[in-house]
Amino acid sequence: MKKLCWLLLGIELLAGAASAADAFKTNRSAASLTNGNLPIIFLEAKEPIVSERKVPCTVKMILPKSAGSENTNVLTGAVRFHGASSQQYPKKSFGLTLDAPVRWSGMRESAHWVLNAAFVDRSLMRHKLSYDLFRSLSATNAPRFAAASRFIEMNLNGKYHGAYLLMERVDRATFELQRYDSNALHHACIYKAVDHAATFDRLGHAGYEQREPDPLIGEYWGPRDRFNRFVSTAKEAEFFDPDKGIAARLDLDNTIDFHLLVLVTCNMDGFDKNLILARDAPSTNAPLPRFVFAPWDYDATFGRNWEASRVGTRTWLSNHLFDRLLSQAEYRKKFSARWKQLRERQFSAQSICSMMDENAVTLGEAAKRNALRWHTLDGPYPDRLTFEEDLAQMKGWIAARLKWLDQEIDRLSGAPAHR
Repeated sequence: MKKLCWLLLGIELLAGAASAADAFKTNRSAASLTNGNLPIIFLEAKEPIVSERKVPCTVKMILPKSAGSENTNVLTGAVRFHGASSQQYPKKSFGLTLDAPVRWSGMRESAHWVLNAAFVDRSLMRHKLSYDLFRSLSATNAPRFAAASRFIEMNLNGKYHGAYLLMERVDRATFELQRYDSNALHHACIYKAVDHAATFDRLGHAGYEQREPDPLIGEYWGPRDRFNRFVSTAKEAEFFDPDKGIAARLDLDNTIDFHLLVLVTCNMDGFDKNLILARDAPSTNAPLPRFVFAPWDYDATFGRNWEASRVGTRTWLSNHLFDRLLSQAEYRKKFSARWKQLRERQFSAQSICSMMDENAVTLGEAAKRNALRWHTLDGPYPDRLTFEEDLAQMKGWIAARLKWLDQEIDRLSGAPAHR
């Protein structure tokens, strides 16, 4: 009987997806398409989607009734598969480039978007949870840059394709960097770490991709190479020199928050691979700005690794740069003080679990529809786990993780145990 119910529900969902696609083609009212609480993106690709190149497409977003407004414009653009190792999974992520910028769901206006599949993330929320957590650490004149994101459901070529996370692309606009000026001596720059060579303990820029300036304009590795050379070779007195040392080259408050995010989420790739370094161009006659960190690719977090295997709560994550910084007593004091401050609110177990609950409410029935569309209980996932079970495990894991970090950071700083 239970199998029959699931079968009937699956047929109903497919029928609903088909009728929604028909409504898209005939430009019916958005209010007639869904009673759900998530926007629906209808993507029609003109050719088979591949990763090597973008193919033409049309896209349209229809907002739920609860939004009180509609977006019925059909947009043109191009789409390709997005990601690296995640492309092995049947539910794939997409990179979307529109012919004209659009403002979707309260996020910034952009022509570039990512539709993240989160196939191995049963909770569907690890990316969003991590990015929102980092953004919540922002203060006046001290933003913490990370991609804004919204849950959506997706129809691809007339068929229901599951729940996705619509994300901003991390680019120059994310960091509010100055535009490229061919006449300038220094330029705004963004470097993305893409493999485990990005450990700050070697010369050169191995392990990185240049994202800004656009590589099509030309290579611009000087800032990254000079920073790597300094971190990997500077003597201690030079490294911590108050005027010309690391504090003049790197935003240390941002770095502390970034390292703490890596530790709280236990991103096993987040300290030597999935990170982004950015620096603005200087204003006229001003010193060079400092580098800042931003997170990227956080599905391997909150108790799970990149291939979704279980991760314990007692793992310290660091790299050569973080180790050098933590070797100084003054920095350790700042690191510990910031940890204790954040533990009172943003990094409390109650606050993080509340964020999980809010995401679960936002997803609503879409989580069940996604599970029907993608049978993730089979295939590459190492254990059988439902959305509800994953959420429960995440909550238990984060409580234990925070307690262990309290002890480790207190031990690191030589302070009494945190209560």
